[in-house]
Amino acid sequence: MDKKLYTIILAAGEGKRMNSDIPKVFHPIGGLPMIEYVLRRAIDLSSDKIIVVVGVGKEIIMDYVAKRYEDAIFVHQTKQLGTADAVKATASELADLDGDVLILNGDVPLIKHTLLKDFYEQYKQSGASLGFISAKLDNPEGYGRVVKRAGKYKIVEENDADEKTKQIKEINAGIYLVSSKLLFHALEKVKPSGATGEYYLTDIIDIIQSMKKKVFNFHTDEADQIIGINNRKALAYSERVLNQRKLNRLMSAGVTIFDPETTYIEQDVTIGKDSIVYPNSFIMNGTKIGKRCIIWNGVIIKDSKLNDGVEVKPYSIIEQSIIGKEAVVGPFARLRPETVLDDNVHVGNFVEIKKSSLGKGTKANHLSYIGDATIGSKVNIGAGTITCNYDGFKKNPTVIEDEAFVGSDTILVAPVRIGRGAITGAASAITKDVPQGALGIERSEQRNIEGYAMKRKSKLGNK
Repeated sequence: MDKKLYTIILAAGEGKRMNSDIPKVFHPIGGLPMIEYVLRRAIDLSSDKIIVVVGVGKEIIMDYVAKRYEDAIFVHQTKQLGTADAVKATASELADLDGDVLILNGDVPLIKHTLLKDFYEQYKQSGASLGFISAKLDNPEGYGRVVKRAGKYKIVEENDADEKTKQIKEINAGIYLVSSKLLFHALEKVKPSGATGEYYLTDIIDIIQSMKKKVFNFHTDEADQIIGINNRKALAYSERVLNQRKLNRLMSAGVTIFDPETTYIEQDVTIGKDSIVYPNSFIMNGTKIGKRCIIWNGVIIKDSKLNDGVEVKPYSIIEQSIIGKEAVVGPFARLRPETVLDDNVHVGNFVEIKKSSLGKGTKANHLSYIGDATIGSKVNIGAGTITCNYDGFKKNPTVIEDEAFVGSDTILVAPVRIGRGAITGAASAITKDVPQGALGIERSEQRNIEGYAMKRKSKLGNK
């Protein structure tokens, strides 16, 4: 019977090099806090316990994690005394348990399930008491170097390394598997670094070897997976790596992406096959896009659902909206939260919609604002139409029933209802309900003053 697996996620660091008031592991990557990816890896491995070590900014981290992973356990590192001290803080939860402990860093979001799974399987097969991951980097600055001598391993941290050691390219990833009982016994023997005064978790490798226990080194050639994010440059680099992975998955699943270099799609977005995404588009988490959709260049979509066959034309913005099949949006349209478009709706140039629903086949193609409105099917909204939904105190509803025709430049002063099949005359300010099939028109009488243009020209010529 396999031992139980307990996972510790180190998330207590301040991250001074980020120069931020936000806890380091809470900085977003791919639309999610970086700690989210590490949590997912722990869950992928069916960890029997997940323990998150928190410190700086603990409230925001604990609130986020607890809402998504109710079984997570939190341990507080009261002082920033190093990684060994952080792990030691979990003794109350793990020291008396018999199992394997996986130690992950909350600032290493690019780690894949497959790599950790291979590490775990090979560690168990090796019969070792401790395993650690290493990789070679062209620029290993900032990482602990892996020193190998006479079949044994030693990790030398950057601050303690001499110039010769700093030339070593192989680095420690800071990811470990270790017997739980042995772990806390070794931690008691860790001494503070002479350079920083911190207690380094890497020291347990030397300590466990001194106890005549076997140490297993898992080397990976995929160095990108174990990069820690310590500054904004590393954050930007990791963002590009994660985005490229997402685009590759989508393209493999049948989505056409014309220019991956200029397309940004967050990690939890779904897109159906035979959809097309053009350059400079930005599709954010919470968005589900169906099959055969076309997302043109410069489009921003956030937390929205697009059904099959939707076309979003250039430079449109869609937020928290639902769009029916074969609908067309844009160019230069804005759908604000709680917009619902039914099948075959057309929303065109410079149309803004907020908290409104438009029925099947309805068209609003030009220069209109629609807010707090319920609009039926096969309605024509003329250019320049405005629903005046705010009276200075509250928002008021507009209702336009099926097959109505709203003339261009109509102002609908809510609350107001336009009946089924009714028509409003162009340039009307409608303040009263228009009954079914009626014409609602409100205009002042036109006056033509004969000869006025010549008189004006003559007057201007005398100046």
